[in-house]
Parts: sequence; C-alpha cells; structure tokens
Amino acid sequence: MTSATARWIDPHRNSLNLLRLVLAGMVLIHHVFPVTGRGEGIDITPGESIGGWAVFGFFMISGYLIAGARLRSDGGRYLINRIARLFPAFFFVNIITAFALAPIAYRLQHGSLSGFLSTANTPASYILGNAWLKMTDYSVAGTPAGVPYPLAWNGSLWSLYYEFTAYLLIGLFCALPLVRRRVWPMALAFIASCALKIFVGPATVLMSGLAGDVVQFSRLLPFFFGGALIFMIRERLGHRFPLTWWGVLGALAVTVALVALFPRFGAQLAAPLLTYVLLWVGARVPSPELFRVHDFSYGVYVWGFPLTQMLCVLGWATAPLIAFIPVLVLATAVMAVVSWFLVERPSIRWSRGKKNPFGQLRAEAR
Repeated sequence: MTSATARWIDPHRNSLNLLRLVLAGMVLIHHVFPVTGRGEGIDITPGESIGGWAVFGFFMISGYLIAGARLRSDGGRYLINRIARLFPAFFFVNIITAFALAPIAYRLQHGSLSGFLSTANTPASYILGNAWLKMTDYSVAGTPAGVPYPLAWNGSLWSLYYEFTAYLLIGLFCALPLVRRRVWPMALAFIASCALKIFVGPATVLMSGLAGDVVQFSRLLPFFFGGALIFMIRERLGHRFPLTWWGVLGALAVTVALVALFPRFGAQLAAPLLTYVLLWVGARVPSPELFRVHDFSYGVYVWGFPLTQMLCVLGWATAPLIAFIPVLVLATAVMAVVSWFLVERPSIRWSRGKKNPFGQLRAEAR
C-alpha cells in the first residue's frame, strides 16, 4: 500500500462493513412502510427513496472493491469468489422462506397444509425458478395473503441479479490488458453507463420485454462503474485529494447541484463524487472490531423483507412502529448472524481454499 493510498482508506482497517450494515438497515426500514401498508416510505430526492439511495450506496462500494478484487485475481478465481459470495445466502433465504415461512402463512390462511405442495407456484418452483438471481416469482403457494403487500415474500432480492451482472461485466472488462494499465477505459465505461441512463427513455421503446432490465441497468450501472473508476484513480487522488471533510463538502455540493439540475440522471453523474464521500465515511468513522471482521450486511439485506412480511402474516401489520421495528430488527439481526456464520463465511472461506471454512475471516466486499 503506497502512502497515497494510505491517505485514502486502509484496506484492512476501515468501516465499510459497518457502512454497508447501515445501508442494509436503511433498506429494511424503507420496506417497513409499504409492506405494512403505511405508504411508499421516505423519499430523499424526487423519485428515489431512502431504500433506493441505499442500493446506490451498495453499488458504489461494490464497484470500488470488486474492481480491486478482479485486478488482484485471475478470471476463474474471481468468478468462483463472486458466486460463493452471493449464491449460498440467496439460496438459504429462499429455502427457509419456501419451506418454513410460507407453510406457516399457508396454514394460517387455510387452516391446514392440504394442497400446499400442489399449487401452481410450489416451494420447489419458487426456489428453482429464481435460482439464477433473476426473480420471476415472489410468492409461494399463494402466500403471503391477507397482508397489506400480498404475494411477495422478498422484495429485496431483485437487485442481486443486476449486481451479479455488474460483477460479470467488470470481470470481462478487466480481462483486457489495456484496462489494467490505463484509467481512461474505465472512465469511458462510466461515461457510457451514464449515457445509457440519459437516453434510456427513447431506447426502451424499441426493446419490449427487455425494457425493465434496461431501465434498471441504466439506473444502477453508473454507480458501480463510478466506484470502479475511483478505485482506478485512487493513488492519483490520494496525492491531490486526500479524504478530508472539506473534500466531502465539495463533493456533496456538486452532487446536490447535479441532482437539482438533472433530476433524472444527476445522481448517476455524481457517482464518483458520492463514492468519495462513502470512502471518507469508511476511513474516518470508527467501527467496532466485530464489524471489521464480520460482514452481516448481506444477511440484513436479504432477510429484512421476508421477516417483515412474516410479522404482518402474524398480525403485526397495524402494530405501532415503535414496537414493530425493534422486533423486526432483532429478528433480522438473528438471521443475519446465522446466515453469516453458517452459510456466508464458510462459503467464502471455501472459495479461497481455506482448510477450515468455519475459521476466522476478515470480510470483503460483496
């Protein structure tokens, strides 16, 4: 690590895990409102909720860290590591949802489990139909029903398909020698992703069934490539623009101006600036050692929504938020810890060739 990079962020002692945990918590809190029938939640900017901005934050941090992971490893090892990071916990939450949460909801709805395994969308079809991260069915055997937000067990998982696709794109892109040696190809990729966002309206008219994917990719890819671009220029920026509070204020001021001038795509244009802000938080805000070593954010992200739905199935939808949210946070924290220690960490260690998959591990980026 050069002195310039050190002025940015220590790759081993930072608060990025804690920051991602906060972002996952923002997504969890955002989903409480629509799932319990309390409206659409809190918008930070016109058209973008607190949950949407949290997802943007995930993509920026991932772009920064995943670019580094790809440049440090060959393509095969990189792909194995990325699969091991996303898929096991994804399958874990879907299996528990299909074979534990959904049966409870079905029995409460019908009085018995008769017919549960013979419905059009069986537990097996839910797991297999969504196996490639692309969520095609959010319900299991007609559950959850009788709740404010029916027929959707996990509204958080949709973003994982786009995140994994971004992993594949950066993996292929960084296989080119020129990308490894020069900054401008990554800058060009960021500009191209912003151009996609700017022109996506007219373009999607010609793409019929692909329109939804194009819209989401145009919305998310600039943040991923913005983070990757900052990684590529981190040493140059470390010499000229070390992570400082005045740099953060400047970055935020320009971001606010861009969002105000270009409401539809200003946030995407500001992705590198926002990555700078997030890295400043990761470098300057202290983190307990627990969160440096263990990354519970993915578990919070994937478990928050189904547990919110389960509380609604059990009749908690109308409970005061002052009671609902602490119970939800506690339940989600328990499952996030279970997911990390029993599924995620062993999978990561296995992918890295560790002899003891349940041993100590310092968490890295999704």
